[in-house]
Amino acid sequence: MPTIQVRIDDTTKSASTALFNQLGITMSDAINLFLRQTIMRGGIPFALTVPGRTEADTEGFGNDAILDAIRRYKTVNNQTDFDITRAEPFFRAINPLSSGRNMKITLQENAVKARLNYKDIEYVFDYNFEEPDSVFVLTRKNGKLFVKDCSLEKITETLELF
Repeated sequence: MPTIQVRIDDTTKSASTALFNQLGITMSDAINLFLRQTIMRGGIPFALTVPGRTEADTEGFGNDAILDAIRRYKTVNNQTDFDITRAEPFFRAINPLSSGRNMKITLQENAVKARLNYKDIEYVFDYNFEEPDSVFVLTRKNGKLFVKDCSLEKITETLELF
């Protein structure tokens, strides 16, 4: 098995080793997890930010709606964190549909619910983390409820069918 050597300062090594010990993993396990997640996600598996910038300074799709949903999730569930990376495929898929200003997001332990207005029609999306390639899309038309199960890749095409 190949070996990778990494140079880090003593403080970082001590602190990270102590943390990994609490998690029951080794430094090698942690680095392997990072590399696997990088491959799986096609990039760094966490947000890279500029130090000193606040949440209000961030730009991009739906940040306000996502940040609001994370805050509500933490408060309602008395949690200190939420792994937003599980929802990233869904957010990337609906990115072309919204600027985030016309969206309301609710985070759950294993799912994301989003309400979105697209072309003057209200849609509800139900994305389950256990089925990461598909999403349920719901809307009302003429007093009737319509539900479609579609792949993340075909959300826009599915909305055009309603």
